[in-house]
Amino acid sequence: MRVLALASVVTIAGVAGFAPMPVLGHAGHGDEFVQTGSVGQVKANPERDQLLGIATAKPQVSANGQLSVPNVAIVKAYGDPYVFVFSGTTYDPVVIKPGSVSVDRTVVLDGVTADERIVVSGALSIFAESQKNKR
Repeated sequence: MRVLALASVVTIAGVAGFAPMPVLGHAGHGDEFVQTGSVGQVKANPERDQLLGIATAKPQVSANGQLSVPNVAIVKAYGDPYVFVFSGTTYDPVVIKPGSVSVDRTVVLDGVTADERIVVSGALSIFAESQKNKR
């Protein structure tokens, strides 16, 4: 009886060894997600944006006039640092020139102005949306 049980376990383990393993993590948006290409403009969608936790705010201006943004607002893609500027109907990727970095903020030397609204929460989600085949 033990031989039969052992043979069953070996057979099941052998078959399972050839079966595809389940994916244990989520790294994109299924088959639509493209890992290469340029950063594109994303249309605003209030339902999706709320679901993804997208929030916008103006950059902070320090006493010496420097603009700063939260570190999480910056997406590094294809060798460049980007922020997404909210235009009212779209999120536009803008390459910035970062300055000094603190624990939670980065000074922006060039790329955005104090009156623009940038994505301060959910920038990676917007980046992922920008990489889809169908925009």
